[in-house]
Order: sequence, then C-alpha cells, then structure tokens
Amino acid sequence: MHDEKRNSLLFDLTQGHVFRCHIIQHKPIYSNDLLCDQDAIIFNFHHALFDFPSMEAFLCDLDQAYSTGQLLTNDNSLLRYLDYAVIEQQMPMTATSMFWYETLHNCKIDHILPLPFDRYRLSDEHRTGRVIAVSFDFDENLSQAFLTYSSSNNITAEQLALTCYYAFLFKLTNGENDLCIGMNTHGRYKEELMSVIGMFVNAIPLLCQLDPHWSFHQLAEHVKEIFTTSLEYSYFPLQRILAQHSNVTKPTFLETSFYFLGYTSKTLKNEVMIGNVQLHTVPFSIKIDEDEIMS
Repeated sequence: MHDEKRNSLLFDLTQGHVFRCHIIQHKPIYSNDLLCDQDAIIFNFHHALFDFPSMEAFLCDLDQAYSTGQLLTNDNSLLRYLDYAVIEQQMPMTATSMFWYETLHNCKIDHILPLPFDRYRLSDEHRTGRVIAVSFDFDENLSQAFLTYSSSNNITAEQLALTCYYAFLFKLTNGENDLCIGMNTHGRYKEELMSVIGMFVNAIPLLCQLDPHWSFHQLAEHVKEIFTTSLEYSYFPLQRILAQHSNVTKPTFLETSFYFLGYTSKTLKNEVMIGNVQLHTVPFSIKIDEDEIMS
C-alpha cells in the first residue's frame, strides 16, 4: 500500500498508464475469489486525470457495473474529459479574462503576508514535508450561534468560515487590509461535468480589500460577494490568471489558502455501498502526500 502511495514509477503518462487496481487478502484463505473481512481493494489514480470529486462519479459507475454488469449510456456519460479539454480551449473567455484582470490589477499577488513564524525561511529552500497541524473544536453554543448566523443572514457556512478566516488574518498580520489568498475550486461549472471523471480542480485567488472600520456583518456581506463572483469565473485556468501578471515570478498568495470541507453523517461513517456489499474506506490517517500543494 505504501509503495502504491510513494512510487512515482508506477505510472507512465506517455503510455497512458494512469490507473492501477489491486486486491489484497488479509489472510490467504481460499474463498472462491470472494472478499473476506479485512481484505482490501486499492484503486490508485494518477492525479493528472482524477481529482477528489471524481471519486463520487467513479463509485457510482462501479456500483452500476457491479450490480448490472453494464454501464448506463446517456448524453452526460458520453462526455469525456478529453472532450472537455478541447471545449475549454475553444471557449471564448474574453469576459472571464477581463474579470480576473480587473479584480487583481491593483493587487500585488507576490506580496508576502507578514504572518508570524518560528524560523526564517530561505528563498531557495527546498520543500521538506515538515508540517505542524493545529486543530480546535467549537463548543455546542458557538456551533449553534455559527449556524444561526449563517441561516438568518442568507450566507453559507463556507462563506461564513471564510469571513472568519479573513478577520483572523487581519488580526494576525496587525491590520493588513489587502488579503489575497488561494482557494481550490472543483471546476465543474456545468451540471453535465459533475459525472465526468477528470482533473477539473483549479486554484483561484480570492482578494479581500478589508476596511478596518467595517462591522463583522459588513465584512461577511463583502466576502459573500467576492466569493460568489469569483466562483462564477473559477473555470479560468490559474496559469492564464498568472499570465496576466508576467512580471510576477512567485505568486505567494498560493502559500496562504482556505479550504472548507463539509461532512454529512454518511461521509463520517466512511461507508461505500457497491451493490448489496458494504465497504469501508481507509481511515484518514493514511495520508495521500505530505508535500502536496495547491494545483
């Protein structure tokens, strides 16, 4: 399992080798080719053609193939990632390009936020993979207040969390009011793309020019606006956004990012149904890649 995770030689993009599958038996017991308790199935995809939202589409197809012996063919399933790549190249993006240019034309995307740190970082320092994670929980009262504010002010939990994050960065940087951070988006801007397996994830800059005299509610409304409009144009490739700032050699806004992950009771159980068989996903303690950065 660790070899599948670490060995970069297992894939070959030039030959189209981008997917691997294994069945692992916990004990070598003859079982008529049936999986037993604690056996494992490994699906290993190269990141070039598979992002996290692709998992739902893959499991849906796997369930259908296992249950019926065939895959349903409809207009949505006929669309492939290669088709999307061709369509993207042909899309008129004048308005989208203008949006990002106007949004960031007064922003120094290579500006390093004056965040506190515990050691100096050299400009040519290589990635070490060392990381420190800090977590904390909301108590029941604070959680309820968070959800109440979200619902009563017509703002999503993600937008409210982003508002809190900007307020936190504002205080942490001693009043920095031009706060540009990165955020990954799923990139599936049309409904028919939701069932397509591929690498759609795109990183976008989120610029909040914060007025220190705003109330929290004013900040929340501003963040809601920039979040909504930025997502509307989030399909514009990051490379093309950066190309509009050709004088910038290092887009440091990607070093400070926001990621929101919502859980349901179903996802917390880590259960997957394939036909009438219940599988359990591996625990999150098996990390994908300590060195992974925003794409």
